[in-house]
Amino acid sequence: MIQAVTFDFWGTLYSEIEGIYQRRRLLRYEYSQDFFQAQGREVTFTQLEFAFDILSRQIEHLRLERQVGINAEELGLHLGRTIGVELEADKARELGELISITGRECPPAPMDGAKALLEALRGRVKTAVISDTGMTLGPDLYSVMERDRVAQLLQQFTFSDQTGTTKPQSRQFLYTLHKLGVAPEAAVHVGDLEDADVIGAKGVGMRAIRIVRPGSNSHSLADAVVSSVCGVLPVLEQWGLPKSMPGSSRKSP
Repeated sequence: MIQAVTFDFWGTLYSEIEGIYQRRRLLRYEYSQDFFQAQGREVTFTQLEFAFDILSRQIEHLRLERQVGINAEELGLHLGRTIGVELEADKARELGELISITGRECPPAPMDGAKALLEALRGRVKTAVISDTGMTLGPDLYSVMERDRVAQLLQQFTFSDQTGTTKPQSRQFLYTLHKLGVAPEAAVHVGDLEDADVIGAKGVGMRAIRIVRPGSNSHSLADAVVSSVCGVLPVLEQWGLPKSMPGSSRKSP
């Protein structure tokens, strides 16, 4: 019987909005420009555009090739070095937090059906987020979910900037399951990335549901493939989703 369901954040519970993303990008330039100006360094938006492009590539390299997540201090250090400024630890952390907070101020939006799914699972299984982070870090992603009243429907939040590792590292999944008190064989992970979500979950003995958008390659090692988060609940029901958790007072409809 399923006891826990874990979810990826980006592309699973939340999606990027083009206009909002552009506003966030410009806000990062503005905050970073003000920061460097306060350090006595004039930096143009053109320089920052180039620097953030390099930073994005560095984050992806660390995530994909080394399976390493970076925190606020490391985020600030990387950007500072790209600009040609070596920052002290506290200043690097300040810069990293400024970069990250733009994700809270210009947030992504919940996927259609994501909140309804979490509400349907409440009282039936334990739920968690296992997410790799980039320039928006765990605390700010949590704030976005809290604002949307999504965080209240989850019991555990595992972000790569806090653990220092990214999916498909087994640590991301096993740590989350340890915090939930659930064995891998009693848990299901839902995500959209084959190499991160499916391979990582299957590698520790969890079942996996992959969300594959229409038109994308649907070949997957996942135990089930769906076209949107709305298709997840029927799969879980078929696999034996309980009516309520042991000891729960929730009654079946």
